[in-house]
Amino acid sequence: MFYAIYNILGTVVLIAGLPFLPLLALLGERFRRGLPERFAFYPRTVRDAVGYQSPVWLHAASVGEVGAARELIAALRRRFPGRKVLLTTFTATGRDLAIRSAGADACVLAPLDHPWIVGRALRAFHPAALILIETELWPNLLRLCHRRGVPTLLLSGRLSPRSFGRYYFLRGLFSAVVVRLSAIGMQSEEDARRIKRLGADPRRVAVTGNLKRAARPERREGKAAQNALRCKADPAARVLVAGSTHRGEDEILIDAFKELRARFPGLMLVLAPRHPQRFGDVEQLLKQSGLRYIKRTEMNGQPLPDILFLDTLGELSEFYAIADVAFVGGSLVEAGGHNVLEPARYHTPVLFGPHTGNFSHITEELKAAGGGIEVLGKEDLVRQSGRLLSDPAEAKKVGEIAYRVAGADGKIVEGSMELVSRYF
Repeated sequence: MFYAIYNILGTVVLIAGLPFLPLLALLGERFRRGLPERFAFYPRTVRDAVGYQSPVWLHAASVGEVGAARELIAALRRRFPGRKVLLTTFTATGRDLAIRSAGADACVLAPLDHPWIVGRALRAFHPAALILIETELWPNLLRLCHRRGVPTLLLSGRLSPRSFGRYYFLRGLFSAVVVRLSAIGMQSEEDARRIKRLGADPRRVAVTGNLKRAARPERREGKAAQNALRCKADPAARVLVAGSTHRGEDEILIDAFKELRARFPGLMLVLAPRHPQRFGDVEQLLKQSGLRYIKRTEMNGQPLPDILFLDTLGELSEFYAIADVAFVGGSLVEAGGHNVLEPARYHTPVLFGPHTGNFSHITEELKAAGGGIEVLGKEDLVRQSGRLLSDPAEAKKVGEIAYRVAGADGKIVEGSMELVSRYF
């Protein structure tokens, strides 16, 4: 009954949206590129790479999960060298990063969760197994894989109190979804308890850890960022990187930067909004601030201003690598936070707001160890950033602790691969 309601609603939305597809194509390359993949129409290059070859199908929602998928793909290559790997992402930015760095045989956008579309994707790929990174519970995808005898695994699963509340509200549907999972590796005991409450078979649930803890940073030392920020050659220069910011945070960061700049004249802000569709709004805020800024895409050797607006994708880690202090966004507003491990792996002191439900275990560990600092608003952000910027020895100490907490943990990959190996 619940599947029927879900699919009827999905069909209505799909049919209602079809007349608008040409409009999406007219909105630009960002909307047009990859649109056929949403409907399970794949280019010949993809079909030749993995079609009908029983690949392992990994699904990683976005940029953050691609790093975790990269470690798992490397382990799959070592354990099953002849097996093809297909990686899907929900976002185009995640897909672009996956193509560049994940190491899969093919990377495409995930199909829409409609029975006809999912069925077409399964017929195109004939996967040997489906592995979901973190909690991506698509009812039709899991149901049709189960019908076809395709093992389905959830790895690095997490259920924050907020997301658990949403799933539990619709437990009539999602209890039927999670019971179909062949194996479930959750990040923590608390996550494991929640997915059992949702209806998962306790015998199939294990705690394997967070694959993001196992992800190693790509081989980079911030050289591109060093070239961009030539001011780092000046011993008095300081760089504050604000990454993955959301609506409502940029204003706070710009105001905080103004206060910090008065104390530290050599300070520069690198501002990196999370979503490309917000670039225009953020640029408008920068224009209104009265501060000098330049967009990364328009750098042409001219003198560097107060703020570098990072309007590119895939470069944030480069700037975390050379930051004196990093703030990870989505945490001053109720967006659940983002991956605080990314700057921590570069020995960078990490600041974040109180709304870190998606990464609560990691942020609590960082706070307890002294490698991460929670800030409650602008005043707190100014005070804590100022403390670290004025005391390089203290900043280095905090960064070293952050690095130790974030250290890559190969046991997490081993535990996850133990589950995977049961199905090959």
